[in-house]
Amino acid sequence: MLALLPSLKIMGVLCVFVLLFWLIWKIEKKFWEDQDNSDEESCSREEEQEQEEQQEQEAEEQEEKEVKVQDEQNDSESFGPNADLKELGDSLLYLVNILIDIAQNVVLDTFFPVPEQSFVVGSTYEGWGLPVGETVFRFLVSLKPRRGHIFQLELGTTRELPIQNSRIRVELKCTCGQEQDLKMLCFLRTSADELRNQQPSLLYTLCSGPYLDVEKTARWFGAVLKNAWKCVPLSAACRLNVVHFKRSCRFQLTPMIQRTFLIDVMFGVQQADTDIFLSSQESEAAYTPSTAWPQTCAVAEAKFFKHVAARAGEDSFHLGCLKACAYILVGYNFSPYELKTVLMHLLTAIPVECWSQSYFVQRMEDILHYLRCCVEEKRLDHFPIGNKAVPAEIILPWEFRVSVPPSLFQRVARDPDRHEQALYETEMLRDRFKTLLTSGK
Repeated sequence: MLALLPSLKIMGVLCVFVLLFWLIWKIEKKFWEDQDNSDEESCSREEEQEQEEQQEQEAEEQEEKEVKVQDEQNDSESFGPNADLKELGDSLLYLVNILIDIAQNVVLDTFFPVPEQSFVVGSTYEGWGLPVGETVFRFLVSLKPRRGHIFQLELGTTRELPIQNSRIRVELKCTCGQEQDLKMLCFLRTSADELRNQQPSLLYTLCSGPYLDVEKTARWFGAVLKNAWKCVPLSAACRLNVVHFKRSCRFQLTPMIQRTFLIDVMFGVQQADTDIFLSSQESEAAYTPSTAWPQTCAVAEAKFFKHVAARAGEDSFHLGCLKACAYILVGYNFSPYELKTVLMHLLTAIPVECWSQSYFVQRMEDILHYLRCCVEEKRLDHFPIGNKAVPAEIILPWEFRVSVPPSLFQRVARDPDRHEQALYETEMLRDRFKTLLTSGK
């Protein structure tokens, strides 16, 4: 037994060492597990922190996008169509048609032209004109020859459309055998003594030589409508003043609320059954003779915008784009009509569903890019002429359909300095539009 004691001591010491090593191993294992857990927790916290920062960054970016979209919507909304002006324009059109109906009775027993259909033309009614000064609505009134007379349209000698030096020749028509029905004597087959008892022909009232005189027609029409106004019940509540211009009439309508509305009336003779008129508007020449009646596409273009509106629906914002163009053009040499021409070309190239308010920025960029390309090429085609994209419902003369379209940038093409200035201004228009988006002005 005693002999076994050393062995037992050795075994005990070994067991103690084994137990000690086991305890040390367990402690180290626990330490490393805690360290690993600590590292994992640290990594996890870092990942969570990174995710939170990323989420915050994405939220900020999304908020910036929403603010930018909202700003763009606010900018575009400021250029939206004015429904009140549209309603007012419809009311004034109704009033003008009432005056025309009365005027037709006034001239019934005379040989003056017969005022017929009226058309609202211009930027105010279409909804893209800028509110500068007083509100002006523009109308074109169609004139027809009275019995015993014929209007022969002489389309001038220039080949370029629209023709600027057209004239309206007034010719007498034989009415023999129709005296009872027409209640008149024939101007061609009746003696001068007998004709003294009849109203004079149009050749002796509103013509210069054989041609219808614009200035005489404007004075006559202003007087006729002023007399017709007295027969309208509204005259008791509103005041109408007539201002005579050389080639048109302006009516100042002041209702009880003391806000004055201006009605500009020009006249036109329809070319056959088309939407083109020979009108009293000024020509592009420095001097326009009183017998000149330039061709105008105003009615055809107004009809085109009605066509687009009918297809696009109420959410279309194409006129808002045109209004924004008119705004950024202020102070530059491009005319609103040139930007209107660019818009009309793009309206036939870009689907109508892509002209809603949400596409405002893209469409404005398209308009400015198209303008830039036209300036670089020194050519901007007149829209209704030689353009196969014009809708068939817009009735144009044959020569308008087949002719090569004239350019609105002829002066730019002829003058290198003007061309350089136009290129510079296209860049300025881009910058001004960007400023409009960022600052709202």
